[in-house]
Formats: sequence, C-alpha cells, structure tokens
Amino acid sequence: MTENTQDHPDLYSYADRDQRQRTMRLSVIEGMLAMVAIGLMQNFYVPYLNDMGASKFAVGVGFGSYLLAGGFIQIWVPTMLRWAKNYRTLVILGTALQALFLIPFALMIYLIPKHAVWGSIVAMLIAAAANGISAGAWADWMSYIVPRRMRGKYFSFRTSMMTLSQFLACVGAGLALDRTNNVIAVFTVLWFVCVATRWTATGVLFWHYEPRHIHHQPQKQIAFTDFIGTIHTHSYGKFILAFSLIYFGAYFASPFFALHMLNDLKFTYFQYSCIQLIVPLTTVFSLSLWGRISDRLGNIMPMRLAATLILLLPACWLISGNFWYLLGLNAIAGLAWGGFQLLTFNYSIGELPSGQRLTYISYMNAIAAIFYFAGSALGGWLGPMLPNITHFQLHSIFVCSTLLRLPACLIFQSLPTDEPAGTRMTAMEKFFFQPRRFLQGRFSR
Repeated sequence: MTENTQDHPDLYSYADRDQRQRTMRLSVIEGMLAMVAIGLMQNFYVPYLNDMGASKFAVGVGFGSYLLAGGFIQIWVPTMLRWAKNYRTLVILGTALQALFLIPFALMIYLIPKHAVWGSIVAMLIAAAANGISAGAWADWMSYIVPRRMRGKYFSFRTSMMTLSQFLACVGAGLALDRTNNVIAVFTVLWFVCVATRWTATGVLFWHYEPRHIHHQPQKQIAFTDFIGTIHTHSYGKFILAFSLIYFGAYFASPFFALHMLNDLKFTYFQYSCIQLIVPLTTVFSLSLWGRISDRLGNIMPMRLAATLILLLPACWLISGNFWYLLGLNAIAGLAWGGFQLLTFNYSIGELPSGQRLTYISYMNAIAAIFYFAGSALGGWLGPMLPNITHFQLHSIFVCSTLLRLPACLIFQSLPTDEPAGTRMTAMEKFFFQPRRFLQGRFSR
C-alpha cells in the first residue's frame, strides 16, 4: 500500500483531520497501556523462568521462541489483512488474543507445577505470536493516520510516553519483588496486571479511526519463497543478512545478562530493573541526535558506528560487575541500540518499493526472527558447555556473543553509503563515521 495522498483524496479533508487527530491522541493512551504489559513481559519473563527453576537451555529456548513467534507469524499478516478486510479488526484480534493467553501463562505454576516452565513457555509463545499479528498491521495502519510531516515529532512523543509508562511499571515491579517473601505470587499479580492493561488498550483501539479509502489500492503480493530468491540481487539482501546476524550474536547472550545480574552478582530486582530500564531511557533521549545525523549523512555511515559499538558491548561485561559501571555501560548500549534500530528502520523504508512495504517488512521480520531464536537457543544449549575464562561461567557466553557479532559488522562496512548528494563532512564527522578517510587526511599532510 502507498502513502501517497493522490491515492487517498480525503486524507487532508477537514473532517478527516479531526478524526485522525483524535486517533493520534488515543494512540498515545493505547501505547502507554500496552507498554505496561509489553515492558513487564520483556524485562521479567526471563527472571520469572529463573525463579521457577528453569535450566539455561530452557531459558534460551523460552526467550528465543518468544522472539521467533512474534516475528515469524508476520509472514501471514498480509494474507490475514486481506481476510479481515480492515486494520482495526486484525489489530484488535491480535491484542485481545495476547491478553487472553497471558492468563494460562500466569496460572501454569499452579495448574501443572511439575511442568510449569515448559507450559509457561508454550503459553508465552502463543501470546507473542498474537502480538506479532497486530504489530505489523498497526504500523501500516498508523502510516495512513499520521501525516508524513508530523511523524518524527509525533512518534518521538508517543515513544517517550510509552517509555515513561514502562519505566514506572517496571520500577514498581522491581520494588514489589524485592519486598516480598513469595516472589511467584507477586509475579502472578504482575501477569494479571499485564492482562488488564492489554485488554484496556484493546478497548481503546475500538475508538481508532481507519480512513475508508486506504483499501482501494490493493497491495501487490509476492510469495515468501520469491522474496528469499531475489534478496541476494541487491544491497538490501546484504543488509537483511547483516541485520539478522547481529541479532543472532546479540540473542546468543541476551537472556543470560539477567541471570548474571540476579544469580552471579546478586543484584536486587530493583537494581536489575534500573540497569534494564536505562536502555530505553537512553534510547529515547538519543533518537533526536541520531535522526539529525541520519538526515545529514544518510543511514549507512552512522549504522556502521552503531554496529561497532554493539559489537563491543558484551565483552565490556567482563571488566567489572559493579552496579554503577554496568548502569553506565547499559546507557551506552541504549545509545547504540537506539541509533541502530532507528537507522535500520529508516534504511528499510527508503529501500523498499512502494506498494509492498507491509509485505517486505513482514518477511524481513520473519527472517530475523529465525535468527533471534537460533541465537538464543544455541546460547542456551552451548553456553553451559563453554569453558570458564573467568570466575563467572556466563562470561564465556558474552565473549562468544562478541565474536558472533563480528561478521555482521564486516557486512555493514561493505554496504554502499547513502549520504545526500553534495554532503561535506566535518573533521569530527569523519573521525566518527569515516575514520579511514580521517586518518588518510591527517597523514597525507
């Protein structure tokens, strides 16, 4: 589908503008409610499995399957959208099903205590798949609601409000878990808070506006196998490979940072929450900086810098287990990952052909989800067998994660740059974004 106003003649009519503005306000409320549930699941799913006595393999598979389900289901989102005939129905279906399956997830520990870990993993997998159905459709839907000239400002504000909502919910959860003698009971309450906020957010979606003309132009279809067969013919295929590989390396270690903090370093849940939440907070405050850099230099050069920072992050966990050090390190992680996510999104939007955006993004997310799961599951299976290189066995997983990110960084370096024509870089910009040219300039004098 296309965002061109010529395809949708009523996009800027007076009545339509009022409806879109109301929907934009409601979407901020919906996002804040949804982020309570999503934030609690993202930050406390692994600690919950840990407190139920899950093995490292179960943690890896559980975390990886959560990511795989949410991404791989998107292969069928364009088909589901044609079946549903409108965005609202599909998005509401996905969010309502997610809330529904969080109920058995919360109760598995009581229903089947001997198999609660794997039962919880299956329930969370289904809930994640339901959320994946709504995610891609929601993004495409909002592209018709928010005028292009307002997107940067609007989505920055919405993300900030969602991050604040997530921060308050997770800090409250961390304090509650620290002050109880029955951690599982508090986790159960938290999961039902997720159910309540997700269903409330679903109710808000009923009041969202959907322009009536956006389905007049049917979206061009391409089979997933055809997509796979053609991505190697252009630089976008190399980008998908690099994008997937860097997440493969990241998720090889990702679920085990929580175990390291809680089991090895003996951090409280409040300390754990602070270290986890500094990442989205830093991300929010850095987005405007990365956006200005992207406008000036394109996406590839700053993407290379962000990928290089991401490469070094896990190895830095070996330097110290001090709370304040790790808080600062995760602030840098928020800066790097925030820039990487914004730049890769902008690059994808710029490279994708009009009329196939939802299909291509869905397929890319599905491919990446396979790498997410493979990295997490491999880390859970191989990690316990790695030899100790320090006092903490998990440090071996962090070193492997660093090495696994290296091929992705090398592929990013080979992508052609996309800076605007006529761009003249300052010495400082060359130092950070093209250090080879910077050094050549210095030594050639």
